[in-house]
Amino acid sequence: VVVALLLCVGTYAQQSKTDASVEFRPHWNLQLQGGAAYTIGESSSFGDQISPALFLSTNYRFHHAMALRLGLGGWQAKGVVVSPEMGYSFNFVQLNADMKFDLSSFIGGFNHRRVCSVYAFAGVGGIYGFDNDEATKIAEATSTDELEYLWDSKAFVAGRFGLGLDFRASDRVSLSLEGNANVLSDHFNSKRADNCDWQFKLLAGVAVNFGKNHRTSQAYLDAQAAEQAARLAAEREAAE
Repeated sequence: VVVALLLCVGTYAQQSKTDASVEFRPHWNLQLQGGAAYTIGESSSFGDQISPALFLSTNYRFHHAMALRLGLGGWQAKGVVVSPEMGYSFNFVQLNADMKFDLSSFIGGFNHRRVCSVYAFAGVGGIYGFDNDEATKIAEATSTDELEYLWDSKAFVAGRFGLGLDFRASDRVSLSLEGNANVLSDHFNSKRADNCDWQFKLLAGVAVNFGKNHRTSQAYLDAQAAEQAARLAAEREAAE
């Protein structure tokens, strides 16, 4: 689907809906996000499964409605043994590659002054889990058979998707609020459930653009040049 979209829309210039003299300009930005992660488990308390998350990403907006995002982050995830109920945490580092779709620009066209944009994304992640000592200690102390997939350190692949809001603060700075879901191997929380493990994240972020997202439209410059040429030709004809 992504390839088909790229072939259809290409990287053509898109004039702003609020100013015909302005068109979209491809650009990079740097984004810092922080917030909370929730790893699905069987805890009696929702809060027992919440942990911190932090990500640093770079986005390349190559089209007025599409961007490629590469990010690195992670921090902590949590799990729970049911009988007896005991919680444990472990750390992870996550590398992501996402394709972002600006739904507002897809529907309403490019607007360099739009204050709020809705975006969706889908991608993949590579996760390295480590420091799983708390789960190991629980397994040794209780002889539980719940931690059938216990590991010391392990690599995982994740599928990712989510939705977010971007708020334009200036030509260079934007704020964001994003919710995303990561689907992982059943081994992620060391427990066998015969289905995928899930981790959800709610992140607030700030992004700084390397250059503005717009420039003077070439179509506008061409029209101005043609108008100037026609005016000069008319003046010469009148003079003759």
